[in-house]
Amino acid sequence: MDTWEIAGHTLEYIDALHQYIVDGICVPSITQLLKIKFGQKYAGISAETLQNAADKGIRVHEAIEKFEKYGIIDKSCKELKNYKFLKKLYKFECLDNEVPIILFDNEIPVAAGRLDLCLKINNEFGLADIKRTAVLDREYIGYQLNLYRIGYKQCYGIDINFLKGIHLRENTRKFIDIPINEELVKELLKKFLLANSRGGI
Repeated sequence: MDTWEIAGHTLEYIDALHQYIVDGICVPSITQLLKIKFGQKYAGISAETLQNAADKGIRVHEAIEKFEKYGIIDKSCKELKNYKFLKKLYKFECLDNEVPIILFDNEIPVAAGRLDLCLKINNEFGLADIKRTAVLDREYIGYQLNLYRIGYKQCYGIDINFLKGIHLRENTRKFIDIPINEELVKELLKKFLLANSRGGI
C-alpha cells in the first residue's frame, strides 16, 4: 500500500484492488470518474489483448519514471528512446512523475489519482500524460488532464499553465498541446456528483 499526506488529508492506494482511500473512505479514481463520459472505453476488446496492452503501457511508464528519478536507461524500451528525443527537442524539464492528487468538491474528496508528469518549459509549469495507444484519443486525454489540473491546483496550490499529451509507441513520438478547459470538466463533475447523489459542484 502506498500512502501520502496531501493538503491535510491521508491518501492511500491499494494496488491489488486499484483502490484509492482518502481519510479512511474509498473514493473512485479519475479513470472511474471518466466513465461517466466515456463509458467502457474498450468494450468489445478481448481481455487478453487489453492485458497485453496494459502490461506494455506499465513498462513504458516505469522506464520513464526510472530514467527521470534515477537516470536508469532501459535500452530495450523504444518508447523511452522516443521520450528522450521529445525531451531534447521541446526542451522540457521533468519536475516529478507519478504524482498523487485528490480532487475536491467544496473541500470534500470526491476522487483521486496519479498523474504521469509535471513539466517545466520556459519557466512555465504544466502537466503531461503518456499514452501508448495505437491512436491518441484527444478528447479523453483532454478531460483527464483537465481533471488532474484542478486536483493538482487544489492539492499543491500551484497554477498550471499548459497541458500536454505524450504519444509514444515503437515508431511514434508526439508532444501534443491539450487545451485548458475547466468548464468542460466541471460539467462532467456535476454529472458524476448527481449520479452519486451528492448534488452539483
